[in-house]
Amino acid sequence: MTSQFALGPDEKFGYSSSAFPERITYGPIKAYLQKFDVKTLETTQEIELPPQMAQTAAQQPALAISADSKWAFVQNATPATSVSVVDLTAGEVVAEIPNPGCWGIYLAEEGSKFSSLCGDGSMLTVQLTSKGKLKSQAYSDQVFDVESEPLFVHSVRIDGDLVFSTYDGKFVTISDKDKKAKLLDSWSYTDGIEGNWAPGGYEILAYNEPNGIMFVPMHPDAEDGSHKFGAEEIWAIDMKEKKVLYRSHVEHMTHIVVTDDAEAPVLFGVNSHGGSVYRYDIDPTAKFAAKYTGSLEIQDAGYLVVE
Repeated sequence: MTSQFALGPDEKFGYSSSAFPERITYGPIKAYLQKFDVKTLETTQEIELPPQMAQTAAQQPALAISADSKWAFVQNATPATSVSVVDLTAGEVVAEIPNPGCWGIYLAEEGSKFSSLCGDGSMLTVQLTSKGKLKSQAYSDQVFDVESEPLFVHSVRIDGDLVFSTYDGKFVTISDKDKKAKLLDSWSYTDGIEGNWAPGGYEILAYNEPNGIMFVPMHPDAEDGSHKFGAEEIWAIDMKEKKVLYRSHVEHMTHIVVTDDAEAPVLFGVNSHGGSVYRYDIDPTAKFAAKYTGSLEIQDAGYLVVE
């Protein structure tokens, strides 16, 4: 069944959470968190998880590893939502933290806490004890409009803050530094552009930090439900100037990542519906245009990370 994936902070180990029916396609389910060596792909640790691990398409906030590699956090759904806290040293689940009506694990950069997006437009921030138990919970004021401007769950950090995109093409910046999350900014990157363009796919934000450029997969003629459509263009957006610099033609990409190189960034994309991985060289001297340089067919290619 569908697995989730996370790369450890040292980039030497990867982690996946998977569920396995006893009779392959049916029967009682057992779930496991598996740690593996990135270079050899050899499994180095396996920890049994509660069977309520969320069965969802691979997505960034469904599995997270703490900065010190001590804890793993796994999103659950039965459909009641909660987060399993896994002690990677002890090799066991130590707590189940309820996050009712909320989804996703967005680890804070400092302290033992994470936040989740909630169905009423707020954000829940959870503080943990040193033993991974629940210490406190706090809901923010509304940070997005669920009905008119829902958020993609994929996010990136810029200057320590979380940045999301709405379905209709607005960036939403949220601070999770305090006990309660706080909305900092919201602005549209599609205003004034003809064609009813909107972001689409699953892994939709790729940020090149040295140049302050966000890359977003876009499709035209957006409508309700088209937020999963593959991209026909990749937009390069200057996050400081708040403007689109360049629009590069692509073929139906649903996931993108970009390297942190300042002078010669490389963008990789996946068409998860067709199973191909594409490479594009980014030219900072040409408004960060993306030039296609090759592809590789991989069956069931999906979530991407770059080192």
